[in-house]
Amino acid sequence: MTSRRTLPSLALLAVLSACGGRAATAQAAPSLAPSPHPPTQASPAFIEVSGSATVSVTPDRVRASFAVETRAADATAAAAKNAELMNAVIRALRGTGVSSLEIETFGYSLRPEYGLVDQPGQAPTIVAYSALNSVRATASDVSAAGRLIDAAIRSGANRVSSLGFEASDIGPARREALARAVRSATEQAEAMARALGRTLGPPLEVRGGAEQPYPRALGEVMFRAAEAVDTPVEAADLTVSANVTIRFALGGAVEGR
Repeated sequence: MTSRRTLPSLALLAVLSACGGRAATAQAAPSLAPSPHPPTQASPAFIEVSGSATVSVTPDRVRASFAVETRAADATAAAAKNAELMNAVIRALRGTGVSSLEIETFGYSLRPEYGLVDQPGQAPTIVAYSALNSVRATASDVSAAGRLIDAAIRSGANRVSSLGFEASDIGPARREALARAVRSATEQAEAMARALGRTLGPPLEVRGGAEQPYPRALGEVMFRAAEAVDTPVEAADLTVSANVTIRFALGGAVEGR
């Protein structure tokens, strides 16, 4: 008896619950329309080659650095002797008559020198002082390199720290080297395409560039003034290098093959 009276109530509650709840949302069926984004196409065939070239540049500047190193029992004597010799070196460089000569001093140092320690725990003692001063000479007359070296050494310089040659304008040489490298790479790509019976398409990617040439240096050379002789110096050409890598599209088949 109890079950007969409660069943309609339960059915009514279910209906009311369905009416008062959120409306049911219908889900659409999967669309069969074509995608607006077409599938990715395969990469076109290509040839990738590298080309290189070098162009020589005649240097038009010489840069030489000299040093005067002196040693004495105390700091004042070492510094005074160094200043005397450096002044003589600068006067000698200016007296060479080299055109457009520029002179600057740099890298001065004064340091103590310590003796050997005989016993453990013994404090080292200063036995001398060493003074070092450097001067740099720059000129547009590259043929004057030997004259500058001789003048510096004979007047008191006891070290040639560096000697190098530079080119003031390498822009044209860099452009020419790049053009030659591109031509070399293109010729290789054309030969490869012909061998494959295909035409060569346009370039797709280019990488590379031209290097800035470093000043040609002769390294560090030590001299003694008593042994100085006329110094022959020949300024060698500088080299500008260019390297490129080019990716060309590979065209269609050549007709008749």
